[in-house]
Amino acid sequence: MTQANEPNDSQREINRRFRDLSWRVERLETSQMPARSLNESFDRVYDEIDALEGIVNQRFDRLESEIRSDSVAMNTRLDRLEADLTGKIDLILSYITRLNDENPGR
Repeated sequence: MTQANEPNDSQREINRRFRDLSWRVERLETSQMPARSLNESFDRVYDEIDALEGIVNQRFDRLESEIRSDSVAMNTRLDRLEADLTGKIDLILSYITRLNDENPGR
């Protein structure tokens, strides 16, 4: 159950951090701070955005890896199914061929 909640919790945390950053940017845009302080504040916000971007990129990389792994497993199962069906079709065709060879006038 923990794994099922983890993506939602992680997404909520990312959304919360984006909202917080957005709110901070709005406050900075409307503040009347000295230019130097404003630049320092925006630099801190940019650093946090970069850190958040890293977290999001790691999450996408993990999801991409999981999808790739699932795809390989699915292809393996499909290959087995195809081989099984091919064997069954060959068996049916050989049976039909043998019946036709035994009863050529039918």
